[in-house]
Amino acid sequence: MKTKLQFLLLACWMLTGLNSFAQNKTDDTKKAKHQDRPEFDDEEERKGVKFNLVPLPSYDPATKWGAALIGTLTYYPSKDDLVSPPSMSGIGGNYTTNGSYFMGFFNDLYLKEDLWRINNFGVFGRANQIYKLSPDPSNEDQALEQADVAINITMFNMMVERKIFSRVYAGLGYIYSGRQTEGRNEESDRLLEANGFGNEFINTHGLRYALTYDSRDNVNYPYKGKYINVRMDQMLGENSQNIFTADYRQFFTVGHISNVIAFQGFGRFVSKDAARDFWSTYGRAAEVLQRGYEAGRRMDRNLVNFQAEYRKETPWLNHKLGFVGSVGIGKVFGSDDETGMSQSFRNSEWLPAFSVGARYRLLPYERMNINVDYACGKDGHMFYFGISEFF
Repeated sequence: MKTKLQFLLLACWMLTGLNSFAQNKTDDTKKAKHQDRPEFDDEEERKGVKFNLVPLPSYDPATKWGAALIGTLTYYPSKDDLVSPPSMSGIGGNYTTNGSYFMGFFNDLYLKEDLWRINNFGVFGRANQIYKLSPDPSNEDQALEQADVAINITMFNMMVERKIFSRVYAGLGYIYSGRQTEGRNEESDRLLEANGFGNEFINTHGLRYALTYDSRDNVNYPYKGKYINVRMDQMLGENSQNIFTADYRQFFTVGHISNVIAFQGFGRFVSKDAARDFWSTYGRAAEVLQRGYEAGRRMDRNLVNFQAEYRKETPWLNHKLGFVGSVGIGKVFGSDDETGMSQSFRNSEWLPAFSVGARYRLLPYERMNINVDYACGKDGHMFYFGISEFF
């Protein structure tokens, strides 16, 4: 805002040659124009705990319409710390009209002027959805058929990161994942078996190594900065696949902080010996969502996705209402093999999408929004609801 004000005053002086009295009057007018924008007292805002209970609708073509309830606590654990981002703990649940359900919790802690970052989350539930599978994957001309499947999931992750250089963090964590994909009828069981899915509950656990660079001015809704994260999940035991993830994000303020351009490039790469249950699913790759596509329709070992988003804050509803528009493209791929279940990067299809959405500022100081988005991809459209940005 200060940069824009200085630019406007300089342009006014160059174009009109107003005297100093007129300049001062213009300056006062512009200050008054922006006085209605929220201003915060850091020390006051960081006292106590903020509680929010947020009911939200949910929708996905895979799991249909549903309802979610999320309770959050926002707080600042380190006394006299005016540097750390807001810490948050929460619990939530979701139930949909096709019988899918999830329950989960999360904790994100920022301590000692952002020297330490500790986060963990856990979730369990069941997703009932339709997979598109070939009855004979080795025959490329075979038409895909629908498999009515139930995916039982239990997950727990914990990560501890410490700042080692300015804005650079090294992290070590523990991960557990349990997953079972089973057919809800005999024909679906047959399709799953033909495509390499087992019906047993697969338990995996292991270590996560991470390196992060973070120069964002805010972790929830940045106006500027970069976030670069690379990590490797080293799974232990019988199912010992490795998963490598790279996440690049950059944020630019355009003219004024109410206009932000955001970019993300994301990749998830799974070792060749990984069980089919742990392949990358376009539409959702772990905690990263690819808008516009139903999870389960396109699966392969690896995934890449690129997004660009324009974010606009407005003075409406006391500066709490905003809008976004985005475009994205990506694909899932592996390597051509005799089973026909995996395709090379060259042969796999690109998956474009676009979306528009609205934002309501739930916590102004922390820049945390309630969001609703409408997205379109190759297969149709869908809605998204949540309390955090997609990236």
